[in-house]
Amino acid sequence: LTADHFVNFVTAFCDALELDQPTFLGSSFSGCVALHLALRCPERFRAIIPLQAADYAPGWWLDWWRHPHTNGAQVCSSGVWDMMAPMSPDDERWLTLWYHMQGAEVLKGDLHFYSMDHDLRGRLHEIDTAKCPLVMMTGSYDFLTPPEVTRATAEQVDGCEFIEMKNLGHFPMSENYPLFKPYLAQALEIIDRKLAP
Repeated sequence: LTADHFVNFVTAFCDALELDQPTFLGSSFSGCVALHLALRCPERFRAIIPLQAADYAPGWWLDWWRHPHTNGAQVCSSGVWDMMAPMSPDDERWLTLWYHMQGAEVLKGDLHFYSMDHDLRGRLHEIDTAKCPLVMMTGSYDFLTPPEVTRATAEQVDGCEFIEMKNLGHFPMSENYPLFKPYLAQALEIIDRKLAP
């Protein structure tokens, strides 16, 4: 899976649904996809909200993923559990864990994009937030993409806003949606303010 594939898929999907400048929100690897959309085709979107994203995230594509003795579901589940905030509701944490265990083989492709194909170092200044507002968000308990990493990425984009989501981890929309919702509302308010005439 590559940046080219994801950008082409998202834009083709929007075309198929005849969406007129939708707001794109992506989390984790799709948060990084969101940065590619902001760079390559900002005119296609009303706004873009990358969650848990960074300009570069090396080290998560490991050769042992392809080893026949590797149980992708087990590897995925241990990593997913550790990236959630400990105060998130247990039932939602278990459901988030279960979702990811079902797609362990897909995760290999996601991680290939995330750590091998995705690299926007030195290119973030090319993103034009006058064409498409950008609000980046990360949970305070996310060790995969810590707040300081997302903040450092946002600071390289002129006009980009950053929000740290307290007491949330790497999967805010599924691990604790009630806590995530006001942060999302804050991001949408920022976007409305930036787009106001």
